[in-house]
Amino acid sequence: MCSIITHPIVPLAIAPIFPRQMITPTITVAGTILSIVPDLDVIGFGFGIRYGDVLGHRGLTHSILFAASLAAILTAVLAQGGRSSRLIVFVFLFLSTLSHAILDAMTDGGLGVALFAPFQNGRYFFPWRPITVSPIGAARFFSEAGLRVLWSELWWVWLPSAAVYSMARIWRRSRRSGLTNVAPERRQRADT
Repeated sequence: MCSIITHPIVPLAIAPIFPRQMITPTITVAGTILSIVPDLDVIGFGFGIRYGDVLGHRGLTHSILFAASLAAILTAVLAQGGRSSRLIVFVFLFLSTLSHAILDAMTDGGLGVALFAPFQNGRYFFPWRPITVSPIGAARFFSEAGLRVLWSELWWVWLPSAAVYSMARIWRRSRRSGLTNVAPERRQRADT
């Protein structure tokens, strides 16, 4: 798995891609929280749930169904406006939640991710797995191994996310300035 500080980077990076009036700060915070929620499955270790069980680590909470269900519930609670607005909020929250499983499937350790749980408990990794897996537990994270994890996450998650965020912000600004420049011309044409 990626570290708890890295998972929220993806929703923060993709938020500017969506319309600002629909992906409000509240929705963005919800997306960052949802990007962490799948790892609550580690609580199961304390109850004797084994790693490879459907309710185990990287099991059901890392599935596409879980991401869609959680996004649907929060969309119903948080989204304002019509159907298209709710759809955009749902897509953002769904991608925020699913990004957790996608990043975990790019790590070099663990048992893989049960993307299709509860229908199928097979665990999957992507063929390309550049991210160093983060150890479970704070004590093991604050070690030399933890530094290797952070370096890996910086390179493979933080920098690409910063690039996506920057491009989205530049695109948004250029659209805004383009609309500002076009409006007076349209007004002038309408007057003639």
